[in-house]
Amino acid sequence: MYIIDYLKPEGVLLKVSETKKKEIIKKLITNAAEQGILKTEHIDEIFNSVMVREQQGSTGIGNGIAIPHCKTELVDFGIILAATFPNGVKYNSLDNKPVNILFLFIFPGSENKEYLQVLAKAARLLGDENIRNKLVLSSSKEEFREVIAQNDIIPIQKGNNGKYLFVLALSDQKKMQDVISNLVEIGAQTSLVLDSETLEKKLAYDIPIFAGLSYFKGKSPYSKTFIGIMDNSEQIEYLNNLLVKEGIDLNKPGAGFLLSIKADKIIGGIPEEIDV
Repeated sequence: MYIIDYLKPEGVLLKVSETKKKEIIKKLITNAAEQGILKTEHIDEIFNSVMVREQQGSTGIGNGIAIPHCKTELVDFGIILAATFPNGVKYNSLDNKPVNILFLFIFPGSENKEYLQVLAKAARLLGDENIRNKLVLSSSKEEFREVIAQNDIIPIQKGNNGKYLFVLALSDQKKMQDVISNLVEIGAQTSLVLDSETLEKKLAYDIPIFAGLSYFKGKSPYSKTFIGIMDNSEQIEYLNNLLVKEGIDLNKPGAGFLLSIKADKIIGGIPEEIDV
């Protein structure tokens, strides 16, 4: 599935006149119920769930973007609603700037992995000024969804059917948050992150056979190593493309490396407990 599979044309409102956060979110949810996307009797409870999340911290993430969201068992599958505000509205954003585009995510708890992937995908797409401008200036719901479809090229990974082990070693620690977001977006399963200095101490002090070996002295050029599981090789290629967009070109000497191995068997796994 792709973002537009969760975002039906009836769930898009263009050039919304409401200017207050509560009014905007209530209008989106009410419209969704009128269009048969949500059940009318669930309007108030879903609205309250979204606002409870807003009280924990504003979902106005900056650059004219707001991504309010909630998880609720009142829906059977993920739903995205969207609205545009060409003139901007106040939203208590992190950068204190007006919001021009809003995506509202309503997902059941059973789709936590997909929920995180969709949020990460949308945040990255909306981080592109060119895409944002096209969305805000869209003259129809179909045009709005087409802009998203043209820029969302890898499907959401449902379930945990890992077939590939990957190792990603990087030298640039400043990019770690972006890398983690990329891993969430592509559906990487339960990544383990190793710090080279921590690993050195582990080898030297906790595993006697390595104690005193000078090979492990000093810091590795790769300051962070991510180890995890992916479903298919296309995810690995897409991860590399995302890293390039973040300014991480693994083909440059010293930047790092990405290694994938097709796993013969994977037993067990750690349930996703991440929440946002």
